Amino acid sequence: GGPVSEDARAAGRTAVARAVGQLPPLPPGRRRALIVLPDALSGDPTEVVRGAQQEAGAGVGWAGGGAGNNLRFVKTAQFTQGQAYRDQVVVIAIDAQEPIGVGIQHGWYPYGPPTQVTKARGTTAIELDYESAFEVYRRTASSRGVELDMGDFASFAMTHPLGIPQASGEFVIRDPISVESDGSIRYVAEIPDGSLVRVMEGARADLLDAAAGAAAMARKATPGPLGGAVVFDCVSRYLILGEGVRDELLRFQD
Repeated sequence: GGPVSEDARAAGRTAVARAVGQLPPLPPGRRRALIVLPDALSGDPTEVVRGAQQEAGAGVGWAGGGAGNNLRFVKTAQFTQGQAYRDQVVVIAIDAQEPIGVGIQHGWYPYGPPTQVTKARGTTAIELDYESAFEVYRRTASSRGVELDMGDFASFAMTHPLGIPQASGEFVIRDPISVESDGSIRYVAEIPDGSLVRVMEGARADLLDAAAGAAAMARKATPGPLGGAVVFDCVSRYLILGEGVRDELLRFQD
């Protein structure tokens, strides 16, 4: 479905409708899961997911991730059925007789103080606490002994995403893409205006524990022998783990 840049929510709805339309009606006792793979750079993937949810309804398992262009953040491609696309969302629909489990954890924890988003537009945080978003990042890093400027922001920011606290105590993570000349920061997905946020950080042990926790969460919902598993992993984790991603895979397998 797409183009995502023109109407991200419609792209999500269309892709789900086309994927589900290729399956027979879901009989009682069967389970459905949807894998959503949007272009994360051309539009707001949060809106893609909202559109997908509108179309699919309740009782569906969800997983997926946005293509990020190996951290160059210029353009991405989506591949399906032997073709490459741009500015699209690919959805895979899976129906199964046995239960489908989904688990998600990240392992990031707060690095900076709570900050209010005082001005945002879509995926861009313009002001935090009435200052430029970059200034808040710079001051937060300085308080921890790290001197930060716009030139080295990208390498720092990918290991210090923004966290949006939830009622459950968890944080929804927003990875930064770039800082603009006015100090605003563009993120991979929507930054809600007026929300409270925290600059986050992660240590290797915490990220590995989160990997094990996500796998355990998914496994708990799937009693009996496993038919298989699909793993989606954010590139920002690799920046911290490096070759330790091999250890992460072992944690999944365990």
